[in-house]
Amino acid sequence: MEKAFQDLDDWLAVEKMPNGKKRVLQAAVTLFSQQGYDGTSTAQIAEMSKMSQATIFKYFKSKEELLLFIVKPLIEHILPGYGKSFAQELQNNGDDLESLIHFIVFNRYQFLVQNKDAAIILISQLLINDEIKNMLFNEIQVMKDIFIDNVWKPLVKTGELRDDLDLLQLLRTVIGQILLYFLQSQRILQIDDQKQIESDLIKIEHTVILAIKK
Repeated sequence: MEKAFQDLDDWLAVEKMPNGKKRVLQAAVTLFSQQGYDGTSTAQIAEMSKMSQATIFKYFKSKEELLLFIVKPLIEHILPGYGKSFAQELQNNGDDLESLIHFIVFNRYQFLVQNKDAAIILISQLLINDEIKNMLFNEIQVMKDIFIDNVWKPLVKTGELRDDLDLLQLLRTVIGQILLYFLQSQRILQIDDQKQIESDLIKIEHTVILAIKK
């Protein structure tokens, strides 16, 4: 399965940087995801990483620079690789609209849950941080053809999509529903009943299919 943190750890392992800097990064990821970027102070990062604030500012000029240092590799190296992997898996999970949407909803929700801390940081910052928003947009543009060939075309091939539906509308409908439920279940309500989650995801599938099917 896809695990962004494992890849982020691998990235940290191969990057030439002091162990103290890695500890600062790992502490920041944990705190940003739990308390939010604005709700986390450099003093708290220093305490968790067991590094001084002076040392943190030696590595990073500001808290924002620290945030970007965490998010940039996630966007540039982790998400694109997973996007390709996901697109290839989709082709092996049925050829009708219901089967494909089922796979997309369950697979992407599970991906977000497995990468909960990283996903929460990224999603929360996309709402307010233009620099991060632009970074993600640029990567999506690079990956656009991959998704058209491996996601959009298989869905169109079913012959079940509305004729007036385009790729952007599809993404808004599907991804919007998944992201909203992820935040609701993992951050707001903190649902841990797997049967409840499965039931909720099936309802999301039905909502999406009603919105995009002829």
